[in-house]
Amino acid sequence: MSNPHIEETSQEEARLYEELRRALEDIPQGKEREQVMQRMIRQLKSANWRNGRLNGVKKYWRDARPVKLWIWIAAGALAPVVFFCLFIWASLWVE
Repeated sequence: MSNPHIEETSQEEARLYEELRRALEDIPQGKEREQVMQRMIRQLKSANWRNGRLNGVKKYWRDARPVKLWIWIAAGALAPVVFFCLFIWASLWVE
């Protein structure tokens, strides 16, 4: 059984490496080639970092129970109310 996210990640990396190879074939040696290489390397690093972060989030939520989901929804719904109350309290205190 294969993981579709890993396949998607490897396809994205393969696409970026292929794009880097094509870009380097078109550009002669020099400063412009170095700039293209640095840009592509940054893209690869950010793609790897993003995929690593998303794997952690997906792993966390894959095992989530409905109680955890309702706690997150309740906290998200109550946060603006709490911040608004704090703002009103602080503005009355300053006054």
